[in-house]
Amino acid sequence: PFPPPVALVDAIEFHHAGFNHYFMSADAVEIAKLDTGVFKGWVRTGYAFKAYVTGSSAGPTMNPVCRYYGLPSAGLDSHFYSASAVECYEVDKFFGHAWQLESDNVFQIDLPNSATGACPAGTIAIYRVFNNKPDVNHRYMTSTVVRAQMEAAGWIREGYGPNATIMCAVAP
Repeated sequence: PFPPPVALVDAIEFHHAGFNHYFMSADAVEIAKLDTGVFKGWVRTGYAFKAYVTGSSAGPTMNPVCRYYGLPSAGLDSHFYSASAVECYEVDKFFGHAWQLESDNVFQIDLPNSATGACPAGTIAIYRVFNNKPDVNHRYMTSTVVRAQMEAAGWIREGYGPNATIMCAVAP
């Protein structure tokens, strides 16, 4: 009868220098394994954003975030995240042979307006860039400075509206 409580979690970014890949997680057990070297080579970048814990009930623009794993058998070894149900469905439909759904709800987050890219009040833009290489990697960030650095290195913007916002994090 009562909606689930609203709770926040940090989605923490990691980098693997050997692969030049980025990864993020909001799962405490997974983060501990990354921090302690169970998954070798990953280090925190110092970047994170706030999202809602799976099961939170915070508002009408909030969506679950799917997480796909790019299969090494397809030449990949990377993760992809989206808060768009359509995009999650399309990854499975068109690339299901190469991308395996790990979860349909790793955390919850707001989506921007699909035409303007504007985020709801109380949230900040998250940007996604794509490395445009056969080993496919995406990076998610709230900093336009970091995004500009990634674009200067050849990464490509993906998102909604003229500023290419992909999701909206809880404002700090």
